[in-house]
Amino acid sequence: MARLAPIAPLLAVAVVLALCGMTLSLPTQESPRRTRTVSYAGERVVSCRNVTVGALDSMDVWARRPDGSVEVRVSEEQRRLLGGEAHCTTIIDDVEQLVREEERASAAAGDNGWHEKYHSLDEIFAWYKELASKHADMLHLVDSIGETVEGRSQIALHLNAPNTFVSRRADAVPVVYIQCGIHAREWISPATCMYFVEYLLNNYQKDSRVKKLLDSSEIALVPVVNPDGYVFTWTGDRLWRKNRRKNDFLCHGVDLNRNYDDHWNQGGSSSNPCSETYHGKSAASEPEVLNTVAFFKSLAPVYAGLDMHSFSELILRPQGWTTKAGPDEKALKALGDRMRDAIAQVHGVRYTSQTSADLYITTGAASDWFYGREAYQSNKGGPRPNGFTIELRDNGRYGFELPADQIIPQGEEIIPAMLMFAQWSVDNPLKWQD
Repeated sequence: MARLAPIAPLLAVAVVLALCGMTLSLPTQESPRRTRTVSYAGERVVSCRNVTVGALDSMDVWARRPDGSVEVRVSEEQRRLLGGEAHCTTIIDDVEQLVREEERASAAAGDNGWHEKYHSLDEIFAWYKELASKHADMLHLVDSIGETVEGRSQIALHLNAPNTFVSRRADAVPVVYIQCGIHAREWISPATCMYFVEYLLNNYQKDSRVKKLLDSSEIALVPVVNPDGYVFTWTGDRLWRKNRRKNDFLCHGVDLNRNYDDHWNQGGSSSNPCSETYHGKSAASEPEVLNTVAFFKSLAPVYAGLDMHSFSELILRPQGWTTKAGPDEKALKALGDRMRDAIAQVHGVRYTSQTSADLYITTGAASDWFYGREAYQSNKGGPRPNGFTIELRDNGRYGFELPADQIIPQGEEIIPAMLMFAQWSVDNPLKWQD
């Protein structure tokens, strides 16, 4: 079924989106076979300057750059709506072709290696269960921290030094929290987190950084924050971003990374239920957010939270809700810069280290919540949690359609940065300062 542009006649859009919602069944077992129903024929990604104010609210923005330019997926009709003053250049000429190329490559990948292709939600959950069985001394699997809008479970993990999980829960050792897959279409995020978890398990005795980290702290991880949206990217719209909340008969989805209860609805999000950055009816209105918040609070003392995204190759430190420098800016800038340099040493990919707000203002974001007042006040006397976001590969050539053959190099280059972030946060607990 072809995807109609948001500026098509209202009735046609309503029918199409309603039908898309009706196609969502809730089987107990999702098939790994991809059954995409949305076409992107005639759409491209353009980089634009001087865009008309408000024109982007009904469009799919792929990236915003510090120089003020935006990269947006558009049909020809939408391109005209950007305004006559908008200066645009094409980044991706044919979105449908790009998606089809990734689909063909995935189908041809076979079963040579787990990290050589992307996986369905059921495959991911089954893999973690098998991993937990194989590494029962180090990996504890939580079957569900709560259910999503559509009733799926959000699973979670605890990674510890061998045979220490029970005692550490009693002793309240430092915890570093990591979450992946909050935006459904960012497939490289859950894939990278799988690579990271397996690396920790396989290298406790081989990599002194891993041993030091797990000997001094616990890693808690939510592998897929947005299971409903992730399934829909396999069964409906590959480029779906939000959860699957039915807002009304016309539009679905809340942007979970605008729904956290930290400066919610104070800029950088939308009150339009059809927008890609719709923040929801109220702060923490979505069960996926409530579940991750409750899990985070149960882990106290948490020393840091890390939210894994794509794309743009960025190391983003606090804060996103204001351009004013935070109380820990000097130390966190130094950390972000070191993470950037550690990534570059692996494959030569140069990330940018900056505050979230230097990219653009966001409110209700997970990383600001990690670093914010509510997380600190629930930390049972622990430190102020550090809060970073990493935007993974690439920088626009493929966007959300990063080829699967980049999963392994992505994992290889990001591990030093993730280990550095975690260990620094454990060794340098932050104090609350307004």
